[in-house]
Order: sequence, then structure tokens, then C-alpha cells
Amino acid sequence: MKRIIIGAWIIWSAVPVFAQSESQQSQGERPGHRSGIETDLLWPVFPGAFRAHFTRTLWQKGHWRGDAIAGLNVDFPVNRDTEGRFADYSIATGYRQYFWRGLHVEFSQTTGLGVLEKHVATGRDYRSFDWLVSAYTGYRFSLGKGGFYLLPQLGLAAVLYKSNPWPIFEDKTLSKQVGERPFPLASVRFGYNF
Repeated sequence: MKRIIIGAWIIWSAVPVFAQSESQQSQGERPGHRSGIETDLLWPVFPGAFRAHFTRTLWQKGHWRGDAIAGLNVDFPVNRDTEGRFADYSIATGYRQYFWRGLHVEFSQTTGLGVLEKHVATGRDYRSFDWLVSAYTGYRFSLGKGGFYLLPQLGLAAVLYKSNPWPIFEDKTLSKQVGERPFPLASVRFGYNF
């Protein structure tokens, strides 16, 4: 919970720094530049993952706009007290809907290989095909006229499917098994339109 609060604080404290006047903001996109690349600035620090996405504007009418998203997510190996040493390698796809200037919602899914080594209770290694869905809301801020932008978001994610599930416990006592639960996410993406 402490990590979530810190992530949210970082995102919302950065918002006023990058805010611009209404006349300068147009969702951080230069006219005629429908593609973009972005990476997450927060995730390498917390939770310890790499994320890079390609975006493409599918349609636009005034401030309303829809972008398709495709990319790669890598959760670096990390020890989890109630599971074991976890890593994930997945492909992401999604859709981002802009409503007014940079205000948007985003829906995405990732599919890939979840790897758990040396489970804390069984001692076994697990390899699983995982499917995770997430929903975000946020605001996109233009960083000048050069096509760069910052996109802070808050969201919620849930694992919908694991081909080879492993026991997940409530706490370090390993006395109560809880399984997968929805969890909050924070994101600060840095991108460039071209």
C-alpha cells in the first residue's frame, strides 16, 4: 500500500510542473503526426519493470480521439514474500480514448509467460501463460512543441487467466491462501509523436 501511495503522490505532484495553458495544449500531438512511442518512467523504479509501447491514432474528431496501443512489458525477476521469485514477459495491446484535450481512459491487456521459481511453500518452479487486463485514467501533457509528452495515469489491473496457477498467500505466515486479486497501478509515461 505504501508503494501505491508513493506512486500516486509522484504522479499528481508532477502534474502542475508540466501543465500548460489551454492555448498550448493539444494532447501533446503535432498536427500530422499520428504515431508515437512511449516508455514508463515510474515502472523501472516501482514495481521493477520495463514497458515500451507504440501508439497509432485511429481516428480523431475535435478533442475526441482514439489511439491503438501495442508493445512489450517485462517484469524483471523479483522476490515476492508470499510466492517466490517472479518474472513476466508479455506483449501488450490496448486502446486509449481521449475525451477533452489530454483527458483519457485506457483499456489494455497483456498476454505472456509468467515465471515463478522456488515457490515459498512448495519449492516448485512454475511456468504459466498469463492474461492480465487493466484500465487507466489520466491526462496527457505536451512538453513543448517538439512532439514530446508526459502521460501520468492511475488504474486497476487483474489477472483473468493463468494456465498453471500457483498458490498465493495472504501474508508471510503462509497460513491463508488468497489467489490472484485485482490491484491498483500507477504509471508515468514519457513519449514522442512522429
